[in-house]
Amino acid sequence: MALIYEADLKRQIKEKNMSNCYLFYGSEEYLKQFYAEKICKTFVTPGSETFSLRKYDGKENTLDDVLEGASSMPFMSEYCVVIARDFPLDTLNNDDKNKLTAFLENTPDTSITIFWMDSIEVQPKNAKWKWVVENFGQCATIVDFEKPTGRNLLKLLCAYASRQGCMMSDSTASYLVEVAGDGLNTLFNEIQKAANFAGQGNEITRECIDGVAVRSLEAKVFDLSKLILNQNPQGALELLHILMMQKAEPIDIFGVILMSFLDVYRVKVAVSGGESMLYPAKVFDYRNKDFRLKNADRYAKNLSMEQIRECFDCFTEADKALKSTAQNGELILEKLIVKISLIIAR
Repeated sequence: MALIYEADLKRQIKEKNMSNCYLFYGSEEYLKQFYAEKICKTFVTPGSETFSLRKYDGKENTLDDVLEGASSMPFMSEYCVVIARDFPLDTLNNDDKNKLTAFLENTPDTSITIFWMDSIEVQPKNAKWKWVVENFGQCATIVDFEKPTGRNLLKLLCAYASRQGCMMSDSTASYLVEVAGDGLNTLFNEIQKAANFAGQGNEITRECIDGVAVRSLEAKVFDLSKLILNQNPQGALELLHILMMQKAEPIDIFGVILMSFLDVYRVKVAVSGGESMLYPAKVFDYRNKDFRLKNADRYAKNLSMEQIRECFDCFTEADKALKSTAQNGELILEKLIVKISLIIAR
C-alpha cells in the first residue's frame, strides 16, 4: 500500500477500487470529513446504516471496539464501513500495538475501516507517530489531506460560490483567502454569507466580503502592520487596543507583525538581487499567501536595508521583553510600534 493524496482517493472512490483500511490525516479538516462521509454514502446502502455503518470516537471507545466493528459482516451493503475518529494511535500500549499490527496485516475484505485524525495532529517524523505511519504505509493506505493551494484553491471557491447561486472572480476569491485564511470550512462558510448578502444570481464582490466576512486574527494583525508601514502609528495603536480588548495574545500579535517585516526583508533582498518579488515563495512557505509578497513589495521600495535592519533590532528587543519580563504586553507592543514608526518616517 502507499501514501496517496486527495485526487488519488477521489479516483479510488469513483472506480470503487478501495483499500480495506485507511489513515486520514493532514492540515485540511474539511476534506478529511468530506471524504469520510463520501465513503459512507458511496458504500453503505441507504437504509442499512444500522447494520453496515459503525462510528467510534477515541474519547469514548477502545481500539477493541473498532477492531470488533471492522470484523462485522455487512448487511444489504457491499462493505461494512467503520469510522474511527481521533484515536491516539501514537500512545497505544504494547498489547494494542500488537492488535493493530495484526489487524493491518489481515484486514477483512468485507469492511472499509478509516482511522480519521480530525483534531489530532499526525507528525510522521515524530518517533511515536513514525511507528504508526510505517505500519499503515506497509499494510494499508495513508491519505495526506493537504490544504488546496494556488489555482486549485481559487477554482474550488469559485465553484462553491456557483453552487450557492452566485458568481465570483478569481481575484475576489484570492481576496477572501487574504481576509479569512485558507481553511475550507471557514472559506465556504464565508461564501455562504457573502452569497446571501449579494443575492441569488448576483456576483460576490469584495464589498460583499467586507460587509459580512469575519477577518481572521492574522488578517487583522496584518492590517495593523499595514498601518505601521503606511506611516499611520495612531491608527496602528488604536487597532492594537481593539485586538487586546478582543483578548488576542501579545506574543501572537508580535509574531504576525514580525512576519510582515520578514516579508518586506525577503522581497527587498530578492529584488535587489535581480529576482522577482515572488521569488521568496520558492524558498519559504507562502502557499495561498502570494498576496503577502505583493503587498510587501510596495513597502520594500520605500525602505532602505538599513531601516529594515534597525526595525529588526527593535523586534529583538521587544521579543526579549515579551518572553523574559513581567512588563505589560500591550505596553511592549505600543513601544515597538512607536519605535518602528519613527524609523520608517526618516
